Amino acid sequence: MNTEIMRVLGCLLLALCGTLSGYAMSRSYKRRVLLMGEYLRFLTQAQSVIGYTAEEAASLLEGIKGLALMRPIIDEALRQLREGSSFESAWCSAAGRFVPDKDDRELLCSFGESFGTSNISGELSKLELHKVNASRRYDELSQELKTKSRLYRTVGTFCGVLTASLLL
Repeated sequence: MNTEIMRVLGCLLLALCGTLSGYAMSRSYKRRVLLMGEYLRFLTQAQSVIGYTAEEAASLLEGIKGLALMRPIIDEALRQLREGSSFESAWCSAAGRFVPDKDDRELLCSFGESFGTSNISGELSKLELHKVNASRRYDELSQELKTKSRLYRTVGTFCGVLTASLLL
């Protein structure tokens, strides 16, 4: 009797683990969408700061406020800038450290590669281009989130239940 109860409980735990792993995958995808939305707000804030002041890169990054998901990237880039790294290497290194998806990381790195290489009007134009690319990526991720989020949850639950039923 005890072994039968333990088997059933083990199978229920396997089903629960499958469901939770599906939710974790769904949540990580949602985090990508939120990060891209914050990146868009970051670019908008940077555009505003550049439009009104001719600040250097470190001052620009210090002036960015209210972006919780972008904050680790900004702080790491600032730390590396203080240690003497170029803006491009500091920004790309920080993005590489905190952005796991390759396409998202490349999009963020493209900002670091071109930032600070021209006059104010050139910078504003490049920021507008970055905003267009980030907006396109955000729209793609938002559309994919609707389908993939449900898919991840369903597959996770299905795999957990399937594994549990095979063990019964």
